[in-house]
Amino acid sequence: MSQSLFGLIPTASTGQQWVARSMQLINWGGYHGFHEVAFASTATLLSGGSGTGKSTLLDAYIALTMSHTTPFNGASNGAASGRARGREQRNVLSYARGKLDEARVAGTSSSRDAVLRGDGTDTWSAIAMTWADQVGQTFTAVRAYYVPAAATRNDECTLVRATTDSAFDLRSLEPFATGRFPRGPLQERLGLALHDTDIAFTTRLHATLGIGAAGDGAKAMGLLARIQAGQQITTVDALYKSMVLEEPETLAKAQEAIDHFDELSEVREEMLTAQRQLEVLSPIVGLRQRVEAAREQLEVVSTLGVERASERTTPFAHWHDSRRLELARAQEVANRRAHAQAEERKVGLDAQILVTEREHEEVKDNQRRNGGDEIARLEREIAALEDALGDTEVRHARFEQHRAVVGVPVTSKSEFEALRRTAAAFVDSRDARERELADAVYEARAAQAEAVRGLETLDREKASLAVRRGNVAAEDHQARCLLAQAAGLTPDELPFVAELLDVRAEHEPWREAIGLALGGFATTLLVDADHLTAFRRAINDVDLRRRLRFEGVRTGLPVVEQADRSRLDGRLDVKHGPFTGWLTDRLARQFAYVCVDDPADLGKHAKALTRTGQTNDGSRGAHGGRGRPSVLGFSNERRLAQIDEERREATVAVAERRRDVEDAEAAARAFTDQFAAYQAIGGFAWDEIDVRGATRRVAERRERFDELAAGSDVLRALREDEQRLAARLKDLRTQSSRAAVEMERLETAWGTLTDEVDELSDGLAELEDAGVAATDVQVTLLDDRLAASGWDGGDLRAFTSAVAAMRADLVHAHELAAHDLQSAQDTLARTFERFVEMWPNPNLGTDPDDSYDDFRRILGEIEHQRMYSLRERWSRAISRLSGRDLTMLDTAIEQAVADIRARMEPVNEILSVLPFHDDAHRLRITATVTEAHDITTFRRELRALAKDVPDDATPVERERRYARMAKLLARIRPDSPERRRLVDVREHVRISAECVDLEGNHVSVYDHIAGKSGGESQELIAFIVGAALRYQLGDADAERPRYAPVFLDEAFIKADSRFAGRAVGAWRGLGFQLIIGAPLDKVSALEPHVDLVLQAVKDEVGRSRVQWVAAS
Repeated sequence: MSQSLFGLIPTASTGQQWVARSMQLINWGGYHGFHEVAFASTATLLSGGSGTGKSTLLDAYIALTMSHTTPFNGASNGAASGRARGREQRNVLSYARGKLDEARVAGTSSSRDAVLRGDGTDTWSAIAMTWADQVGQTFTAVRAYYVPAAATRNDECTLVRATTDSAFDLRSLEPFATGRFPRGPLQERLGLALHDTDIAFTTRLHATLGIGAAGDGAKAMGLLARIQAGQQITTVDALYKSMVLEEPETLAKAQEAIDHFDELSEVREEMLTAQRQLEVLSPIVGLRQRVEAAREQLEVVSTLGVERASERTTPFAHWHDSRRLELARAQEVANRRAHAQAEERKVGLDAQILVTEREHEEVKDNQRRNGGDEIARLEREIAALEDALGDTEVRHARFEQHRAVVGVPVTSKSEFEALRRTAAAFVDSRDARERELADAVYEARAAQAEAVRGLETLDREKASLAVRRGNVAAEDHQARCLLAQAAGLTPDELPFVAELLDVRAEHEPWREAIGLALGGFATTLLVDADHLTAFRRAINDVDLRRRLRFEGVRTGLPVVEQADRSRLDGRLDVKHGPFTGWLTDRLARQFAYVCVDDPADLGKHAKALTRTGQTNDGSRGAHGGRGRPSVLGFSNERRLAQIDEERREATVAVAERRRDVEDAEAAARAFTDQFAAYQAIGGFAWDEIDVRGATRRVAERRERFDELAAGSDVLRALREDEQRLAARLKDLRTQSSRAAVEMERLETAWGTLTDEVDELSDGLAELEDAGVAATDVQVTLLDDRLAASGWDGGDLRAFTSAVAAMRADLVHAHELAAHDLQSAQDTLARTFERFVEMWPNPNLGTDPDDSYDDFRRILGEIEHQRMYSLRERWSRAISRLSGRDLTMLDTAIEQAVADIRARMEPVNEILSVLPFHDDAHRLRITATVTEAHDITTFRRELRALAKDVPDDATPVERERRYARMAKLLARIRPDSPERRRLVDVREHVRISAECVDLEGNHVSVYDHIAGKSGGESQELIAFIVGAALRYQLGDADAERPRYAPVFLDEAFIKADSRFAGRAVGAWRGLGFQLIIGAPLDKVSALEPHVDLVLQAVKDEVGRSRVQWVAAS
């Protein structure tokens, strides 16, 4: 029978138990060479002074049986920190070489280890432990290390992991150490089973030694490691949580939820990025349509040649001449028809005049026979006057044709005489007038050229600014580029001061004033002072028409920003870079202007500046120079926007100047017609065209004739007949005269038309021979435009006016199309530049034409593929996170609390059969849920978000849900101080121990260990941890644990003999084999309760050994 504290355990029991029989060491720490330490099957005390090697033996046990991530004992690493077994702590390399101390290398600040072995040479080390069960079976585990002299990490060593189902002499490895433990001989000659990985090795140990239930030996070994570490714990709660409870699954579930949320965030960010890209690129289709429409309009108008008024070899000229020829020929036919009708009308009228004249003569003869010679005389005078009236009417009609050309109304002799004087002066001033008109044409053309140059200047400036970010003049930039190229620098490495300064947004109204105050300093180039000599040498032969100032400055100086916003330098932002420190210092020293709104305040400061740019420098000052573009700024976007506005105004000005040229040229062409008209007007006399005067004289003679005829009834009757015939004759003559005038006019017009038809026909023939002709599309366009102008098919003069108006409209449309094209292309380019700046891609250009297809393809992919795919992924991800991950986290938290209580049941079952203090009492572990308000609200929000997302949820609802998830999960991220409190369910319960009687009635509670005596606390720890270890080892229902060894380092250091005995008895009563490490002053308290006492000692050179002291 085998005696235990709580009863007899049958030696023949079928419950197998493995106890540690012995440990073998070769070259481990201070244990130089071979050492073997035997253990009692019950309890062994390992004592010794500080640093003699107690913890070294216990660390050997950890190195042999546990994972490489398990830290060595705190007694040997208490002053170190860092990764387990890292360079900062005791590790396999330091143990294998037998590290003694560190010593400084002579003459250096570095140090090196003082070691027992392996100093500049290879060495090796090995550990083995043999276990035995109650029927005599043995099992040995071996780890061996071959350590090269240059090794600094464990993975640079040769590692052997081996097991054997028998005892093993570790010294048998020595012949194989020099060969770095070849695999074949170890297996064949020594009979060792080799394991390639820690997992395979520990799996074999756990399976053979019965460590852990259902193959879960890692948890049991982890608990053994925590027990061996001997942590100082003050409460039962902390004891149970640190020793017994592993990290709950809730932390892993929380991390899974966070990982999936981060994936969701990535999808969301991709979706938002795609949305931003869509917003940036969505206008490009409309802009491209504007570009194509503008180009089509430009193509149509440009191919017509309407804007080239002086050219006669354009499709527009062909259409114009064709339509004018058609109109001229139609008018020619109409002219001949009208001439024939007028001629026919005149012949008929002349015949009627002859008949009426005979009748009139007969009546007058009768009058003479009845009235005498006086009537005959009056009749002759009247006839002469009527002939003169007809001539006057003809001359007046001719005069009216010329007067209509000059457009001066004439209703009296004085107005006629004034017109004649004007005509004489006009004819006399022909040369001067022609020079005046020529000067007007020249001035109009000069103004047009100036406007075109202004537009071209803006275009050149825009082109220059488009390829850089600064605002300095293009000539300065080009000169700077030449200097930079000669010096082997980039333009950015040779900045202008202006490019490093910008006016703060809140002080934008001061931009012009600040630029004026800085003056030429703003266009000074800055050169690194260290490279100034080389720079001067490199640029000396560069031929520059533009003179640039440069200054060598120190780089990397400390930056002292001006906080006073009333000063000029306080209203500037300085671009951070190598020149920033120097520039802030120069601004503070040289340009310390105080900005004042009232010029009366200028004298109140040593240096001051007004908003209009006036400066005060003591007795000196400066003013003026406003209106020039500012050169300050990190970016030229503001200037580019100004240029666009100025270009629009300049384009309008160019169009206006072009119309001025056309008007001046039209006035010059009209001068010839006016000169001919004025010259003809000078040949008329007033009496020759005074129709009213001639009419009055005829009326006076007729009145006299009527008076004579009224004296006789016969004469009165004859007079009435004569008046009737005279009136008819007058009317016929008038009509005949008008017909003659019309015939003459038509004849003259026909001659002009004939000449024009011939000229137009010849011109069209030449155009067609030269291949110049308007296409059907162009003809239709121009015909429609002409009809839209309101022309309804009038004469050639109306056609000329209508065409001029239509041509002006087309030129204006051309200008608008050109402006719209440029505007749309500029907007496209800026859109592409913005896209590339926000999402850099070396394969994408920014040319509005060359790169459009690439960006259109990207837009199409976003619209039709990426956005749909990302929205689908977003919906699935947020649904999965809600329906799966958050639900699993909530369930895991719920389950983990239940698991803590469930795991207490087998521990309490073990404790229920172990007497605590005496046979009438037992120890019981209890758990109380202590969820605080923050945990409760967290769980409530978690359950709310764990509900499935409705399929019909709107994007806004999903986004709102995402924001709630982000807020919730931010509280449980690894860097959150709330993480453990919220998801580590160990924080949700309070663990305590209570003493109960055999009926389970409460007797007393054990909450704080620190309030107990050393022995009482160790006894309490032994009961709680020992019972948990029995459960963890998978032996809760067995009479004894299958794996018995428990190593305790620095244990029972506060216990007296009685309570130490009770604590040791508790462990032994649970069936465990104890190996206790304790200092020398605790030997007397522990010695009565152990069966073997060993002592570690160390000699003067640092070599340790273990010697036997007492045995039971």
